[in-house]
Amino acid sequence: MALLREVVQAKPDYEMARFELGRALLQQGDAAGAIDSLEAARKLSPDRDATYYQLSQAYRRLGRLPEAQQALAAYQKLIETNRLKRRESLEADKP
Repeated sequence: MALLREVVQAKPDYEMARFELGRALLQQGDAAGAIDSLEAARKLSPDRDATYYQLSQAYRRLGRLPEAQQALAAYQKLIETNRLKRRESLEADKP
């Protein structure tokens, strides 16, 4: 965890470090800290579906159910969008 904090401090725009720090904080029971880190990650990479899932879990743990539902809905929408993009890509690659 200390290493992730150092990376975030050194490179605040490194989305993956912020995401991983948020996940680690959530696993350790610091849902509020996780939300801070995950929201920063979401702003840096709004199309990363896993960030929304982790946010939904963190909000749920704090009893912030409307925000948890909103994050979960965004996660599900991104999953479907990404699935459709993959399908279109595969179809475009067919001979």
